[in-house]
Amino acid sequence: MAEVILGLFVVVGVIGTLVPALPGCGIILAGVLIHAVLTEFQPFGLWPILGYTGLFVISWIGQFVVTGLGTRKFGSTKYGAIGACVGMFVGLFLPFFGGMLVGTFIGAFVFEIFFAMKEPMDGARAGFGALVGTVFSLFYEFLIALVMAGFIGWQIF
Repeated sequence: MAEVILGLFVVVGVIGTLVPALPGCGIILAGVLIHAVLTEFQPFGLWPILGYTGLFVISWIGQFVVTGLGTRKFGSTKYGAIGACVGMFVGLFLPFFGGMLVGTFIGAFVFEIFFAMKEPMDGARAGFGALVGTVFSLFYEFLIALVMAGFIGWQIF
């Protein structure tokens, strides 16, 4: 029974990495923790759980870093990169699908115009870079989710 629950969490988590605003690696980690509690921490002991937690943290921080790098690659200032990260975070709470994508664009655009005193075209370029960075960050999290799923499969089977 615990393996079925874990399997569902892994599948939903891996798919969730491709959907903005779903914490895919966090869902996988939750599945590992539930499985560990249900099976008295067999086969997941302290070190594997810490490893999965580390991968989750790396995926979460990496999303912001990759988005910021995408923004900078398109000529943004540090303000645009910061705005993209702020917009990504705020976008998580928008009540529609894709809020995170819209948030990164708007955040970079607004921060470039109001804090870096750039022209609207430069702000739009930074926003587009933020959008590209966000898409790459989703694939980054997807790869980490696949690594987590692979390790889980290796430990369970």
